[in-house]
Amino acid sequence: MKMNSLFPVLLIVIFSALFCPGCTAEEDNDEFKVGVVAVTSGELFRKGNYIITAARYGAERQNRQGGLGLSGKQYKVRLIPADSNGKPEIAVKVTRRLIEQDKVSAIVGAASSKVALAVAKVCEEYKIPFITPVAATNKLTSYKYSFRVSYTNAVQSQALALFAKKNLKLKDVGIIYASASPYSAELAVFFRKDYKKYGGRVVAFENYDMGQRDFSRQMKNIIDSGAQVLFLPGNTKTVQLQVAQARKQGFDGILMGSDSWDPIELKRNPLFKNSYYTDHWVPGLSIAGAQEFEEDYKKQNGVDPTELEALTYDAVMSLFAAAEIAGTTKPVPIHDALVDMPPFHGVTGTFDYNNNGDPDKDVIISTFRDGNIAVQCVINLN
Repeated sequence: MKMNSLFPVLLIVIFSALFCPGCTAEEDNDEFKVGVVAVTSGELFRKGNYIITAARYGAERQNRQGGLGLSGKQYKVRLIPADSNGKPEIAVKVTRRLIEQDKVSAIVGAASSKVALAVAKVCEEYKIPFITPVAATNKLTSYKYSFRVSYTNAVQSQALALFAKKNLKLKDVGIIYASASPYSAELAVFFRKDYKKYGGRVVAFENYDMGQRDFSRQMKNIIDSGAQVLFLPGNTKTVQLQVAQARKQGFDGILMGSDSWDPIELKRNPLFKNSYYTDHWVPGLSIAGAQEFEEDYKKQNGVDPTELEALTYDAVMSLFAAAEIAGTTKPVPIHDALVDMPPFHGVTGTFDYNNNGDPDKDVIISTFRDGNIAVQCVINLN
């Protein structure tokens, strides 16, 4: 055969290898590569650092035990972090790079819903498993290759509505939410619907723009409505501004939040004393393996783990468990193993990813008491 007749065939082979979805991970380098998408710059850098630190801890612990045993061969776990800068458009670029250039077998991370959705879309295209520790938007459920360790917005809104009914005795609620945030807007809408179903009243429903710093108009409307509870499903920096302005304008009612609140930061703010928020995990829970995790994590990192670190640890360890069941670094069989594997016993509880990637988990309602985080109650919706 002449060389010029071979050239088109070679091109087809090369392009097939480069662009075959679900065929990006190689099995000849004795490494199991995991991409970690986390914001490590900007005002939300703390969450990104939690994710990377916990993922690294899980990988190092697995490697100390010899790595992953895949079909009789040992593979060392290699993490490849990528900064999303908290922006979906950057998350898309770094996710493509992790898949196309770094040849990762899976991706974990993406704390915010908007970034998680951007990552999920790319992973769906390439058939790469993606596990987010905490992104709660219900829109993520529609992506076959996406999984989460946390509960969904629909679940936590129902738990909050039930808590407000039973514990807060159906006090009138005012809501302020970010209209452009899938997470914040979903929670606001779901909670309003659920609270009404339980017999409660949402007397103010105020929205704001992303990046906004002055909330005086919204707070005046909420106070004028007679709201006794203020629900703030926003990020920690924004929520602190909102609460400071609400208190200054005379709101003296109860504060209620969601799992976007950073308890480590807010427990030091006296304005949040005796407020309530949805939680996933706190130190000291009577869960098998949790105490060992807490003690060893602090020994290795010098600080107590946060809930986001515990969730991230469960995300990576459940991924490793699925890879060993699949017996390969190839993404599609790992996805199938995540769907089909038995319930995973993690430090945040026992859970099953189910067919839709959403685990069934209890919802913890926590509070700030005497400068500490305390569990107020645990709500089981099943």
